[in-house]
Amino acid sequence: HTGAMTDRRLPRWSELRDLVGVAPPDPSPTRRRLARAASVADLREAARRVAPRAVFDYVDGSAESEASYRRARAAYETLEFQPRVLRDVGALDLTTTVLGRPSALPVSLAPTGFTRLMHHAGESAVARVAARHGIPYAVSTLGTSTPEQVAAAARSAGGQIGGASAARLWFQLYVWRDRAAAEELMARAEAAGYEALVLTVDVPVAGARLRDVRNGLSVPPALTPRTLVDIGRHPRWWLNVLTTEPIDFAALRGWDGTIGEKLNALFDPTMTLEDLDWVRANWRKPLIVKGIQTVADARAV
Repeated sequence: HTGAMTDRRLPRWSELRDLVGVAPPDPSPTRRRLARAASVADLREAARRVAPRAVFDYVDGSAESEASYRRARAAYETLEFQPRVLRDVGALDLTTTVLGRPSALPVSLAPTGFTRLMHHAGESAVARVAARHGIPYAVSTLGTSTPEQVAAAARSAGGQIGGASAARLWFQLYVWRDRAAAEELMARAEAAGYEALVLTVDVPVAGARLRDVRNGLSVPPALTPRTLVDIGRHPRWWLNVLTTEPIDFAALRGWDGTIGEKLNALFDPTMTLEDLDWVRANWRKPLIVKGIQTVADARAV
């Protein structure tokens, strides 16, 4: 301390004006939540607060002890980037070619079932986003919107990449015991303009999703004493569910058992490589086989 005196004065408004940053409030609670999210972990926490526990656990969890989930996370955490320096990165282009057509990113949006459980807009909203950003979207067999509804939503989003329509839809198919029903789904997807079929081959039986069992997850959501209490904790979610089209699936309609029991009744555990010929006979467009986990299986397919 030197004992020197500091000259003080009252600040002028012109000097304070730039320091006062009061923005008008955003009327959308969704945009406010997203604005506060700085990472995927923040988005996960926002979803956990908004959705009922059974719904969040369905999206967040996996089967049995969830060991595979933890191992996958650990495997990704061991990966390290080795950046090169002094390279021109002023203009980056992540566009690539997927199935002979341009994609804005070297990724696609994966098929997920029960989408309208997490958000009432469901698969149609995902299709619009994928179309606007120019990446493919695979619609699940167990989606909560029809293939035709999703196709209409994707077309309404418009967008162009490299002169081709950005509305790129793939249809994901589980192999059912009822082959006629599966053939009908493939025909509907083709008629709706889907460009590829994604055949899931690693789910011959339903997984034992213990979180779902313990939470009593049902489709459509059942009004039980537990869910009635949950309405008070997540009123917006329940308002959206109760004031929009009922959540249902063609594959699960009219079934009173658990989701796992219904899926085990639908899935065909006897499917072999020879059954790919049946799929190809009913689907002439590109075919993607999803769920291969070994080099030997990749070569066989």
